[in-house]
Amino acid sequence: MDVEFLRNKYEDSYDGVVTKSKFKIGIRHLQMVYMFLCTLIMGMMRSSNVIAVLAISDFTRNNETYIQIHNWDSRIQGTIFSSFFFGYALIYLPAEIYLKQVGDKFVLTSVLLINGGLSAAMPTVVNKGGWIAVCNAEFLMGMTQACLLPINEQLICNWLPPSERRIFGPIIQGAILLGTVIAFPISGYLFQTRLGWELIFYSQAMMTLSMAAIWALLTAGSPGSHQAIGNEEKDFIRQALSTYRKKKQINPWRQILRTKTFWALALSHSAASAIFIFFVVEVPAFLLILNSSLRTSSSLASLPLICMWSIHVLSAQTLDFIFNIGLAGFLFHVKHFRKIVNSIATFGIVIGLMTLPNLIASWNQLGLFVLMGTLGLLGLQFSGFLENHRDMTQNFSGTLLTMTSAVSNVIAALIPLISGFIISDNMVSKHQDYNIIVIF
Repeated sequence: MDVEFLRNKYEDSYDGVVTKSKFKIGIRHLQMVYMFLCTLIMGMMRSSNVIAVLAISDFTRNNETYIQIHNWDSRIQGTIFSSFFFGYALIYLPAEIYLKQVGDKFVLTSVLLINGGLSAAMPTVVNKGGWIAVCNAEFLMGMTQACLLPINEQLICNWLPPSERRIFGPIIQGAILLGTVIAFPISGYLFQTRLGWELIFYSQAMMTLSMAAIWALLTAGSPGSHQAIGNEEKDFIRQALSTYRKKKQINPWRQILRTKTFWALALSHSAASAIFIFFVVEVPAFLLILNSSLRTSSSLASLPLICMWSIHVLSAQTLDFIFNIGLAGFLFHVKHFRKIVNSIATFGIVIGLMTLPNLIASWNQLGLFVLMGTLGLLGLQFSGFLENHRDMTQNFSGTLLTMTSAVSNVIAALIPLISGFIISDNMVSKHQDYNIIVIF
C-alpha cells in the first residue's frame, strides 16, 4: 500500500517497438481524467476514515453537536484501522493475479459503489451496530480497494499507447497519495460542523457514488467499446498496441520464494510499510494528545506525506543522475550503491524516531520538523530498496514488487492493532505509550 503511487515504474518486460507520434487530445485522455478522479476519491477515503474514527470518540464536542459520541478507546480504534488493512492484504495478491486479465470498467464501478454505499450507511452502522460492525465494514472496504491498483493498470494498458503511459501512469497512480494528503485537512474542517463525524462519511458517500455514476455512464473498458471515440483515434491506439505487447512468460513464483535476496527485499519493504502506515494512522492521534484540536492535528498530519513525496521525486532523479555520470558507477556496483542509499535513509529514520519521544513533553515546531524529516527519509529509502526490484530482475520486476508488497501488507496491517493495545486510555500515560511505540 505504501508504494501504490510508484507502482507504474515497476512492470514486467514488454516486447516490441514504441512508436512515436504527434500528441493529440482525444477521448482516451478524458478516460484518464475519470480514472484520476476515481483514484483520488479512493485515496481520500483512506485518510478521512482515520479522522472520522478519531472524531467518533472525541468528547470535546459532546455539548456542541447532537451527533452521538462513542467511548471507543485506543484498542477499539486500532482494531478498526487494522480491519481495513487486513482486508486489503487478503485480496491484494489474488487481485493482482486475476483482475489484470479482466480489465473491465465494471470492476471499478463495483469498487466505487461498494465503498460509497458503506460510507452512506456508516453512521447507522456506528450508532446501531457498534465497533464490531464498523470493523466488518472497514474490512470489506479494504478488500474492494485492493482491486483499484490492478484494474487501473489494465485500463491504462487498454487505452494508452506505450508512448503516453509514462506520462499518465504516474499521474493516475499518484492520485492515491494526493487524495490521502488533501483529505486530512478537509476531514478536520468537516468535523467542526454541526453534523460532525457523520458529515465526513456522508461526504465520502456523495463523492464516491457520484463518481460511480459518471464512470458507469461515460467510460468504457477499451476503445473498441466506447461509443464516442472516433475511428481515427481507435485505429491509432490499436496500431500502437499491436507492436508493443507484454512478453508471454511463466512467472517463476517458486524460484523467487526460494531466494534469500527476495526475503531480504521483503523485509526491507515490510519495515518501510510499517513506518508509512504508522504515520498515516497514528500521527493524527499522536498530534491530538499534544493539546491540539482534531482540526489542527489533521491538517498537520498531511505535511509529512507531502515531504515524503517531494524528497522521493527529487532523490530518485538525483541518484539516477549521480550514478549515470560514471563516478558512482566507477566506485560502486549498482547493488552496493542502492544499499548505501538505503542504509543512509534507514539510519536517519532511526535517529528521527529516537529523537521524537524526547520532544513530546515540550512540543513545538521542532517536533513537526522531525516528523516531516523522518517520513521524508522514507521517500529517500524508496529510491534505494525499491530499485533493487529492477536490479534483481528486469523481466519480472513487477511480479517481484507484487510479492514483496503482499508480505509487507500483512506486516503493516498489524501496526494499528499493536499500537492500539500498547496505548492506554489515560492522557498522561499516553505520552509514555507513544514513546514505546516509536522506539519499537
